[in-house]
Amino acid sequence: MPLNDANALKLLRDVAADSARVVLLAHARKRMKERQVTLQQVLDVLRKGNLIEPAALDIYGNWKVTVKGLTCGQSVTVAGAIEMQREPGKRVLVITLFGSG
Repeated sequence: MPLNDANALKLLRDVAADSARVVLLAHARKRMKERQVTLQQVLDVLRKGNLIEPAALDIYGNWKVTVKGLTCGQSVTVAGAIEMQREPGKRVLVITLFGSG
């Protein structure tokens, strides 16, 4: 199922609207702690941020997305994947994040 950037962003926001559908991988949790970024900030970026790279199919068949947004006065970039293999479009896997004060 090919997605263009606009559709990928809409799907990402729809999935992230339900925080239970956002899965933080261990690496992302580690980076959140290091960079003092909260779960709410990650959710804000997923729900309101803008794509900074084109959406792309990864080696697992998921749509990789990188979004950036300003939350709580901090610029945060979230790299994740919209899961398409198990239950298409049902979960977002947060892989890593970057933050700057």
